[in-house]
Amino acid sequence: MNYKLKLSTLLFASVLCGSLAAAAPKKDQGPFPPDLTQEEVLKRNETLPDYKALHALVADKKKNILWVITGDSITHGCMHTHGLRSYPEHWMEFVKWELRRTDDIVVNSGISGEITTGTLNKFDWRVGQFKPQVVSINLGMNDVVKMGPAKLQEYKKNLETLVEKVRKLKAIPILQITSPTINMTDARAKNLDQFWKAIYEVAQEKKVLLVDHGSHWKAFASEPAVRKSWMNDAIHPNGKGHAEMYKKMAYDLGFFDPNKPTSKLGDKTL
Repeated sequence: MNYKLKLSTLLFASVLCGSLAAAAPKKDQGPFPPDLTQEEVLKRNETLPDYKALHALVADKKKNILWVITGDSITHGCMHTHGLRSYPEHWMEFVKWELRRTDDIVVNSGISGEITTGTLNKFDWRVGQFKPQVVSINLGMNDVVKMGPAKLQEYKKNLETLVEKVRKLKAIPILQITSPTINMTDARAKNLDQFWKAIYEVAQEKKVLLVDHGSHWKAFASEPAVRKSWMNDAIHPNGKGHAEMYKKMAYDLGFFDPNKPTSKLGDKTL
């Protein structure tokens, strides 16, 4: 059994059973798995206790939220946005203004070039010191070349440990699937799907909220000009791409409102 079928079985048998019917996955349109539609990702998240906890937390206007969004250069938003907002900055606009949670604080502790091992080593500085209520983790684009397939299980274990550390802070963890590479034939393009699969497995096993940028990009594989317009190079999203990442984050976590100004950013894709 190939891993796509195995993953589909895992997701739909153990999470979407019962009231949620397992819709047929979208036809594969490119080299980047998995095949979940955005509706399937949202439905999957809606079944999790952390989804209900997150929405209850946001609904309670008497309690302030410290959000930490950590990762590599894609989260950092350095250089490739050309002065436009990164997806963590869009998230700050959303929660502090559109949700009127004006005392919330959003910390972007993404570091260019970072991998899971480095984030673990500096977890207390980049995450723990802020005593957050919500922590988003977006790591993998560099792990795929700096660790490589031979250390895939170590990468997965690192993600598991990061999730455990977040939960020890009594915070809600979120795992993000990074956007794909484009027009590449190197190790990233060849092996990134394995790292995506590892993130899905950790999210499934640990019942963690998931934001799946990979499947969003994949939906436009038949429109390479659209996907290319979201990227500054083969790896990094530009300002438009970060708008897509923000919208996907809002959608997968159940906060997307098409009437909000931030939801109208970039292309009309959601």
